[in-house]
Amino acid sequence: MAMRSANWTSAPTALEPVIDRWLSRSRPAFEDFWGQTEFSTICSRNSVSVSGSTRLSGHILKDMSRMAVLFFVLSGIASAQTPVQLDFGVRGGVLANDTFQENQLCSGAGCVLATHSFSSEGLRGTLGPTVGVLLYDRIEVRFEAVHRRFGYEIKSDVMNPIVMQHARETVRGHLWEYPLIAAYHFGSGTVRPYTGGGLGLGANGHYTAGFFNESTLQLASGPVTTTSFDQRSADLFGLPTGYYVVGGMDGRISYLSIRPEFRYTHFPKDRGSTADVILNPNQFEFLIGISLHPFRVKK
Repeated sequence: MAMRSANWTSAPTALEPVIDRWLSRSRPAFEDFWGQTEFSTICSRNSVSVSGSTRLSGHILKDMSRMAVLFFVLSGIASAQTPVQLDFGVRGGVLANDTFQENQLCSGAGCVLATHSFSSEGLRGTLGPTVGVLLYDRIEVRFEAVHRRFGYEIKSDVMNPIVMQHARETVRGHLWEYPLIAAYHFGSGTVRPYTGGGLGLGANGHYTAGFFNESTLQLASGPVTTTSFDQRSADLFGLPTGYYVVGGMDGRISYLSIRPEFRYTHFPKDRGSTADVILNPNQFEFLIGISLHPFRVKK
């Protein structure tokens, strides 16, 4: 069966100004995609004028597939050049070191009469929501709420001819921190590097501590052993402000952003603190953020 070419010259004249404006405004992107000479050839072959009236001939069907590809490319370019993009997503990461470290496990005679040890559980995952804004495809401001779990154990042993004592404190809890990050995106294209920094807007958490104590007293009648266990819960308070340095790659495709990132966090150490444990002052993390940016504010 023979197929007749569609008669595009009968298209409603009301569409001609719209198509003409679209082609005129998109000409730089067309020339970047095809090359200036090739684009001029296509316009000539299809009787298209981007400076005057617009006319479409039946030959434009030959380039319909390339026009469809170009449409999606231009859509991506247009979204990347939007002055303001709002992002909503989630980020997950893995810490290279522990959340807490030992600080001052004993003082005075207790350091001589007993031995002390500290061990941390391997709870190094982080997870939380993110919200951000990208300004003019360059400057990003991002707020995060990062959740992490932690656990550690402190042991203390006293051994002498009169008494033997074994004490163990087990702590488990969770921590929320709230970083505010500013970053600059370099170059252009779908995948670009970025770097920046920020500070924490606060941190809070909760923990449960269990205290086990076993004591054996040597008496003339024989050894007497007693054991006790106590447990209490409390909120974390007085945590230092975190400072952040970040760097990574941002891949943006249409409405989706995937962001692998390396992050360094510094928590200033209070040298006068007498706490048994403190936040590790230097923490390193690798994380991946996934964001959607469905909302764009144009000029």
